[in-house]
Amino acid sequence: MGSPVSIDTSGLRNLTDPALKRIVAKLETGERLDRDDGLAVLTSQDLIGVGRLANAVKEMRSGPYAFFVLNRQINPTNICVISCKFCDFAAKAGDDDAYEMTMSEILEKVREPIHEVHLVGGLHPTWPFEYYEEMLRAIRRANPAVQIKAFTAVEIEFFSKIAKIPVEDVLNRLVSAGLDTMPGGGAEVFSDRVHDELYREKMGAEQWLEIHRVAHSKGIRTNATLLYGHIETHEERVEHLMLLRNLQDETGGFLSFIPLEFQLGYTNLVVRQASALDGLKTIAASRLLLDNFPHIKAYWVMLGEETASMALQWGADDLDGTIGEEKIAHAALASSPLGMTAHKMLKLMREAGRVPVQRDARYRALTLFPPPPAPTHWSQRGARDVTAMIPSKIDPMIADTGGVSLENEELYSWDLAGISPEELAARGTLLHGDTLASYDAAGASLPTVPPALAESEASR
Repeated sequence: MGSPVSIDTSGLRNLTDPALKRIVAKLETGERLDRDDGLAVLTSQDLIGVGRLANAVKEMRSGPYAFFVLNRQINPTNICVISCKFCDFAAKAGDDDAYEMTMSEILEKVREPIHEVHLVGGLHPTWPFEYYEEMLRAIRRANPAVQIKAFTAVEIEFFSKIAKIPVEDVLNRLVSAGLDTMPGGGAEVFSDRVHDELYREKMGAEQWLEIHRVAHSKGIRTNATLLYGHIETHEERVEHLMLLRNLQDETGGFLSFIPLEFQLGYTNLVVRQASALDGLKTIAASRLLLDNFPHIKAYWVMLGEETASMALQWGADDLDGTIGEEKIAHAALASSPLGMTAHKMLKLMREAGRVPVQRDARYRALTLFPPPPAPTHWSQRGARDVTAMIPSKIDPMIADTGGVSLENEELYSWDLAGISPEELAARGTLLHGDTLASYDAAGASLPTVPPALAESEASR
């Protein structure tokens, strides 16, 4: 589980930074990268070299593909019992901007044609744990096919306290109510210094990691984040990545890693937003150090659309999803749209030279879209089939069939193994409705966006 991916380094001979050349030498011999290598990436002035290096690892892991999900982010309340210095989202009961969504308001949003609900919010002072259980059950009744990704480790710990039951019991009850996966928020930065300065009322690294360890032991796949671009140092970013890598070595339960760029908002923590290059180098360092994480996300909400698209050539292989209405980053004055259409998502991926793949919350491939019209610059050598993104011990169905589409609650097997770059550029597979259809990219008669996505567009 801890072995780095072996890559073809023949295209990395012209790097100008000696530290990056040492990283290439390690990758060639299969030696695992260390903290010094992570710092070298974050501080390197060979910007093109950093991108090429991370992109080589990305393409060896997932070829030309980039992933996204049709999802809806729901934040039931911003009322929160704790106060973090970096947070513009949280409010206290009675504040002018405080809100509580009703159950009917929540359910109205999940009836859309989506595959994932992302549910996170404030730590409400009076809502009992049973209310959150009923929230999941109601979502499951309203949309039985949707996958529920809900509640950060911070929320799980809070539920444990208010219900006076162990974390293990909290997770068991949430799974019984409909929980599928967990998001990765609340990690912030695994640094005692930053914790004491910015969010001392919230859990620290040890507690966050332990809750995800327990979730993984129960078969709950989770995600992980890093909040960067405020008062943390490069060394603290790297230490954060190393602690995540250690836990992934132990459990194998993380699906993806998401660097979250701090939004200035009204906090006055720093005077300038992190630069696009800082974000790209953070994504590159993440892809290189987290050799055991299947996916690295470029979260377009915080990076911005253009930088997120560029990040698909700097180590990222996922743009998250359509989201619908994002509130947390926008409370901190994020300049990105509240949500994104599927058409725009496909455009950003193709502009980056990637082949879009619609997925579900567990990274099972649902729809393979036509590749970009221009030749893509990627190496197929050693790249894994897009349908093998989930470990067989978690999803044996994937390993048994070569791939599964879950469109309209039907199962479709599909397999890209053995398709050369030339063949992929000329043909592909669309999975939608009740049809398993081949198309010809040169003169396709089928739509480039399946009807399910077109309907989703019309509903926004």
